[in-house]
Amino acid sequence: MDESDLLWASSADLHLASEAGLRELASSSIALARQIMQHTREGIVVMDARGRVVGVNPAFCRLSELDADAIHGCHITNINEDLHERRYYRQIWHRLQQVGYWQGEVQHHTRQGRLATHWLMLHLIRDDRGRVTHIIGILDDISRLKQSEERLSYLAHHDALTGTANRGFLLSWFAKVRLALEEGEQLALLFIDLDRFKPINDSFGHGVGDQVLKALAGRLLALVEANELVARIGGDEFVMIWRGPLKEQELLAKAEQLLDQLEAPVLVGEYELCVGASIGVSLYPEHGVEIETLLRYADSAMYEAKTFSSAKVCLFDSAQFARLERQHRLAGEFRRALEEDQLFLEYQPRTALHSQRLLSLEALLRWRHPELGTLYPEQFLPAAKDAGLLCRLAEWVFTRVAGQQRCWREGGGWRGPVSVNLSGLELEQHKAERLLELLGGEGVSPDSIMVELRSDFIMRRSESLLGVLAAFRRAGMAIYLDNVGDGRLSFSKLRQLPIDGIKLDRSLLSSHFDPVDQSVIRALLLLAQSLGLEVVACGVETAEQMEFLRRHGCGSVQGQLLASPMSPAQLERFWQERAALA
Repeated sequence: MDESDLLWASSADLHLASEAGLRELASSSIALARQIMQHTREGIVVMDARGRVVGVNPAFCRLSELDADAIHGCHITNINEDLHERRYYRQIWHRLQQVGYWQGEVQHHTRQGRLATHWLMLHLIRDDRGRVTHIIGILDDISRLKQSEERLSYLAHHDALTGTANRGFLLSWFAKVRLALEEGEQLALLFIDLDRFKPINDSFGHGVGDQVLKALAGRLLALVEANELVARIGGDEFVMIWRGPLKEQELLAKAEQLLDQLEAPVLVGEYELCVGASIGVSLYPEHGVEIETLLRYADSAMYEAKTFSSAKVCLFDSAQFARLERQHRLAGEFRRALEEDQLFLEYQPRTALHSQRLLSLEALLRWRHPELGTLYPEQFLPAAKDAGLLCRLAEWVFTRVAGQQRCWREGGGWRGPVSVNLSGLELEQHKAERLLELLGGEGVSPDSIMVELRSDFIMRRSESLLGVLAAFRRAGMAIYLDNVGDGRLSFSKLRQLPIDGIKLDRSLLSSHFDPVDQSVIRALLLLAQSLGLEVVACGVETAEQMEFLRRHGCGSVQGQLLASPMSPAQLERFWQERAALA
């Protein structure tokens, strides 16, 4: 037998070796073991039966940042005791005694203050009698692996752009935190929808839009405590969860302060951008115990805030949800309404206040629902939006109005302009050329059409919307700002809008018609006069209102006092009666 084979010889072969050969074998084995310890990447520590260090390799010193001479003879638990309690080491020793080995994570702070994580494997070495003679430890640095795992876990649970939680983490977090609530505590779920983010994306690009989202997300994160959460669940939709015994008024006040934070301008390069938001709130456990239910309720409250509330914050109630359910139903039925000709138009005259001359007609959209009867725009336009059919609806209205104008002219009827109501959202998504083509297809000139847009929408100054309006005006179409007096109105923005006139909201001519309403109307009339804009007063119902408007210089009026909305056939009789009286 070659002596180089003795290290790997079986016990049956060893009796053939000489005593000198065995000594040489032992010596070479020890030298080989030392060489392996010197060059291996893993740290190796050898301890006596009581856990005192008797030897380490260079890798162990490097990983633990300790000197071999300094730790020789020290108990292994005394080397780095700042992160692990004594109980942790007792558990390790108990495991070693039971099965002869242990493996797990250990940590220490590096000289740079970084937390290093190692994987430690311990094995008991016993003699022929079963007595423990040594403990061997093998140490491997897994800090980078841990960092990678933590990074992957973070990415799996957070939105990469904003650093907020994602929807998946929101669901799992909520399931845990609701079980940890103390008596008297509740969770307030805020559904936050940014109001003017899409126009920013359209006008300045997604890069600027991303910077705006990150800035606003940072503001949200700064407003939650350690046991609360912010999650991004859509393009411009966030959910914030507050925890505590908040009363309703305190909660709404806190939400309004949050709105102020979101309204503050965001600086991106040379741009100063204002976004704002609408917020819906639902409560656990008052409104529900499942997160999906609370999200749905908060979403409906948010829609209520965006559509009907001037405060832009709304707390969920059952009446809102009933409206939401009805809206979902109508959204599913609206396509059929378009296809089966359930929609129709009525027309209401606008007259000159001083001469009673008929100036124009306003086309008013209606839905003859087979089960619910006649529905009005405020009842079904949100459903049309949810169904993604606003653009198609705008084309339907333009085509029907143009066709009706052609019929009137061919029959010797009305030859003046007709105004069309649009929400504005469909125009952001539309090309002006398409709608002008529809008019041309019916042989109708654009100067016979007037477009009315809600003031609260056009005040957002979307570049895409303003581009469409500018194209309309170049073609000869008049633009009117509708619902003025119901919501915010910025004088500086009003001066810059491509409009020809304003329509006073009917709420200003309420049944009370008190001094406050009268003061607002006088101010708006003076403002319009200074800007050279025409004024139409809507909802005129009494002679007193007519006289007030005439005295303060209003140009034209609409309302029940003069004429109700009518079908085309009713309009013919209306003209005939007016002609007979003339």
